[in-house]
This record gives sequence, structure tokens and C-alpha cells, in this order.
Amino acid sequence: MEFDTPKAIHQIKTSKKTNILVDGKEQCKLQAMSYALKYHRVDVTETSNGLSVTGTRAVHTATRHR
Repeated sequence: MEFDTPKAIHQIKTSKKTNILVDGKEQCKLQAMSYALKYHRVDVTETSNGLSVTGTRAVHTATRHR
């Protein structure tokens, strides 16, 4: 399911699954939560093998010109 960042972090944190795949790579919960901070919307899907986390809408940082 696709969630906003705070809800996605909550889903990752409260999940009982220990196997977490972030963009296809196995990560710990802390790394998955820090990955979620880079996105406005995050897809968190619970599978039989574990949790799958994928960013769907990235955060764009504004650059200031002086």
C-alpha cells in the first residue's frame, strides 16, 4: 500500500517482519525508515517473505541562487 512518509515509517517500525527489502536490497528497519524520508509517498507491501519498501514520489530539494 502507498503511504505518506510518516505513516510509512510507522508501518515499517511496527511491522513484525524482520526481512525488509528496500528497492530489492535487504536492509534493517532503521535503514528502511531513513530511506522513506527521501520520499513524499512510499509503497510498503507486506509479503510472505517480509516487507517490501519502494519510494514512489521523491522529495525535490530547492537550490537557491545568490
